[in-house]
Amino acid sequence: MGLINTKEDYASSQISNEKPFQFPIFKENENDDSNTETSVLINDLLNEAGRKMRSYEYDRAEEILKLATEFGSPYSAAKLGYINLRGLNSSQIPNYALSAAYYFIALKFIITIPNAEWNVNLILEIIEDLTQLYRFHFNYKRDLLIWKHGIKVMKFIDNNLRDLTLMSKEIQKIKALRIHIAFCIALTAEIEGKITGDYKEAVNCYHKCEKVGPCELKVADKLVKKAHTKFRLLEPRVPRVQPICTSCKFEAKDLKSIWNLLVCSKCQVVACCSRECLKNHLKLH
Repeated sequence: MGLINTKEDYASSQISNEKPFQFPIFKENENDDSNTETSVLINDLLNEAGRKMRSYEYDRAEEILKLATEFGSPYSAAKLGYINLRGLNSSQIPNYALSAAYYFIALKFIITIPNAEWNVNLILEIIEDLTQLYRFHFNYKRDLLIWKHGIKVMKFIDNNLRDLTLMSKEIQKIKALRIHIAFCIALTAEIEGKITGDYKEAVNCYHKCEKVGPCELKVADKLVKKAHTKFRLLEPRVPRVQPICTSCKFEAKDLKSIWNLLVCSKCQVVACCSRECLKNHLKLH
């Protein structure tokens, strides 16, 4: 990975507080020696950040974590996501958009390596906090770009989880990941359903979430119960018949027209747009 800052730059700047945050630049021709040196440097930075945290030097610790993130560390990016989600002290309030941004950076660092080498524990910690952001701190309309970007990344991770060959002790964590991701996707579909009046996708997603669990991990299992409740609440809002008149083929495209359709009381599998069409259909019975 080609980096904006080199090891020499770091030593000379001594992690200046005035140094702006920058993102890493990836290159394909990096050699193993460079990777090793970068890993050692990142490890030193993480240890130093930990010491600063323990001595309550929060600003200094945050600057060090930002520098480690520049060098491609998903751990430092995840830590910055955690800090911005919860805040460090009375002087630093949570910044939810920045928290999500750092969590996405951490996930992007992770997915650049083969999925067989993924740290499932780290990914689960990140996705758990992203679920919290989606449920309690984000507004779909206001945070639309952040929201959809996160869903895209989570779907990519979910698709690649199926290819992982893991020890049995990690199966629960894999299930927990799928529960969290399915719940976030279902939540997205539910919000979109409120706009379109079509809750079919939301019902299917909550049902999928429910089918994955339980996994015996407390946070994920609570989501399974929540998904079951959501499914029971939204399922009656999904039409059980196609919104097309079986007699004249009129197609109801808006919510008002859909609710005005008359379902055949005999077969209960078709709908009609008017009493006249319903009478014509009943003659077939």
